Amino acid sequence: MKGAVETMIGMIMIAFMAVLSTAYITASLNTQKAQNYHSAVMAEVEAGDFSEAVIQSCKEKAVDNGYTSLAIEPLISSESGKYAKITLNYNYTIPILDLFLEHEIVGYAR
Repeated sequence: MKGAVETMIGMIMIAFMAVLSTAYITASLNTQKAQNYHSAVMAEVEAGDFSEAVIQSCKEKAVDNGYTSLAIEPLISSESGKYAKITLNYNYTIPILDLFLEHEIVGYAR
C-alpha cells in the first residue's frame, strides 16, 4: 500500500511539473515572438526612412497583434543624423503561478 501512495504522489508531481513547464515555455515563446516583432518594426522604420505614415502603420499593427503598446520616437542627432527610439510593451504571463507582468523591449533604429 505504501508503494501505491508514493507512486500516486510521484505521478501528481510529474503532472504538475509538466503543466508548469508548458506554461513557462509558452511565456518564453511569447517573449521571442515580441523580440522578433520588435526587430521587424525596427527594420521597417529604417526602410521607410522614419516616415510618419510608416510609424503610424507600425503602431496600428502592434495593437492588432495584441501588444500593449508601441512607442516610436523619431530623433535627430548632429553626428549620425536621423534615428528613432522604439519601445515595445508586451505582457509576460504564467497563469498557473498567477504571474502577470508587463515587459518592454527598447531599441534604436538608425
